[in-house]
Amino acid sequence: AVCTPMGAVNDPRAVRAVQGPARANPLAGSPLVTRSDVARAVADLYEPLVPYTSERGARVRLGSFAAVFEERVAELEGFARPLYGIVPLTLGGFEFVHWPRIVDGLDAGTDPTSPEYWGAVPGDTDQRMVEQAAIGLALAFCPERTWEPLSPDARERLVAWLHGIFEHDPAPNNWQFFRVLVSLGLERVGAPFDRSKVSASLELLDGYRIGQHWYEDGALANVDHYVPFAFHTYALMYAAANDIGLGDDRWADGYRERAATFARDLQNWFAPDGAAVPFGRSLTYRVAMSSFWGALAWADVESDLSWGQVHGLSMRHLRWWADKAISDRDGVLSVGFAYDNRRLAESYNSAGSPYWAMKAFGALAAPADHPFWTSAEEAQAPLDAPVVLAEPGHVIARDDTQAVILPARRAAALDFPEQAAAKYRKFAYSSVFGFSGDLADTYGQVHTDSMLALTGVDGNRRVRLGIDAAGVEEDDGVSIAWSIWHPWPDVRVDTVCWLLDATTHGRIHRVRAARELTALESGVAVGLDRPDDLASGALRRDADRAVIVTSHGLSAIFDVPVAGILGRRPIGRTLAVNASLLHPRASVPALQTGSLVTDTTMAAIVVADPSGDTDRLSSVDRVVPPPAQAVLDRIAEEELR
Repeated sequence: AVCTPMGAVNDPRAVRAVQGPARANPLAGSPLVTRSDVARAVADLYEPLVPYTSERGARVRLGSFAAVFEERVAELEGFARPLYGIVPLTLGGFEFVHWPRIVDGLDAGTDPTSPEYWGAVPGDTDQRMVEQAAIGLALAFCPERTWEPLSPDARERLVAWLHGIFEHDPAPNNWQFFRVLVSLGLERVGAPFDRSKVSASLELLDGYRIGQHWYEDGALANVDHYVPFAFHTYALMYAAANDIGLGDDRWADGYRERAATFARDLQNWFAPDGAAVPFGRSLTYRVAMSSFWGALAWADVESDLSWGQVHGLSMRHLRWWADKAISDRDGVLSVGFAYDNRRLAESYNSAGSPYWAMKAFGALAAPADHPFWTSAEEAQAPLDAPVVLAEPGHVIARDDTQAVILPARRAAALDFPEQAAAKYRKFAYSSVFGFSGDLADTYGQVHTDSMLALTGVDGNRRVRLGIDAAGVEEDDGVSIAWSIWHPWPDVRVDTVCWLLDATTHGRIHRVRAARELTALESGVAVGLDRPDDLASGALRRDADRAVIVTSHGLSAIFDVPVAGILGRRPIGRTLAVNASLLHPRASVPALQTGSLVTDTTMAAIVVADPSGDTDRLSSVDRVVPPPAQAVLDRIAEEELR
């Protein structure tokens, strides 16, 4: 089979049958159904990089803004990250026409006398280590394309440059896999490396396991999309390399076993339309959220799901991205999520960072007769009730329109990454409605979604960031996520959330404070059609509820009486421009409270319905279920160290 690019997307001859914001998306206009469609997608994603590649091929300069590392390393990202798609493309028998350019880049990028030199690894936790992993992967699986064309001197320089990841230590988290992937490449080409360092990394990674098949991201202790698109995907690449005689059988067998059972849990992060619940950091990697499914095929691991279900999860997610504005003008992927948006990006995101999206194409390494490709796409099994996943601390519901996660996990009060509270500590995350940052608008007003914000008399505003204790449980058919948090040392909040279905959840909070506070509790953010939507009738308020309805769906929050008292004022607020992951403009319904007493309990029911059907609001049960009240009473008595 031959896969040649369709042509640069800024070529006027490359006409696409897509209009509007997604017109420049390299995936737009493709049916993304067959194996050849997926192979063409890799070429189409790569082709817009060609005009921005340096003369010798080592640097790909895609933007003028800065990340926390040097520009030459950002340009190394643009060179290396596409390899995650190019390698399986080549393994699958497709021809990639730009391999000579990549070989020249390996030569120039590791040559200290070249103006395109990437620079040596100077110390621990250096960004070059991240990009070395993709090069190690290419050496391991495609030595005839990467190693054999190099001169003896170039080979020697490449090995010396890769040794930087053994001379210094990667970060104590998923980065340890970068050393492992580099070792596979060096092993394949017969180059020396420090096997004791690889063993240490493998042992450290094993120490990050929680439960049977989950991981926490090392010292950060986060549980997010890094579990599937880093830990499990790299582990499956290791298992695939073991099939060609690399690595250690013991580790490879363990990785296969964990991945097989992890699939059952991970499917619940995906909605039937292919969207995944955005949760955590590094969401600009976008399509990488589905990399685990393709990696199962690459490593030929049969999971608890059928191959038809795995195939469907992978392909639906890929198609979900095909009509999103992930590129502007020339087809280069932007930093952002559903549109170009750096407000929710990380300081380590350069213009080349989004090309980790290429990890989504691992299934191309599986041959055309593999059951991943020969099985018809199958739907996920429906969820009859919310599920409780104890290891990640998630309560999840899924219906035919969306998937929703209520998270509850103990966490330090660290504002890393940027907007950590927004990315990890909200009460709810949705595949349809996403989440929004905690950002100030033009007038300096800060509003957000799915949070309880407390403000002192000095104007200091705080939301849930550090969590002192948390848990998930199911009691008498009620799925519950609870947490205890201290926005100030003398303010304690006990929160219990319960998930009724994918559109509706409830919350009850007990706030004990030794200071004067006001409170604003927000529902789920919904995209606006026009800047003046709230003033034009999108907001509807009654005595106990605020409802916002736009073309993007319905979002409502109801004040629930506690001890027969309703004490909050329903309002609607427009969020800061570009605060939402999914829509440049968004708004949120909320409940506003005046001065709180020393010990205050408040409760709410939150509805977020993509259908926009307001008739269903009349049937919302505005009560706190007894199991949720019982959990609140129980945790209220806990003394924390």
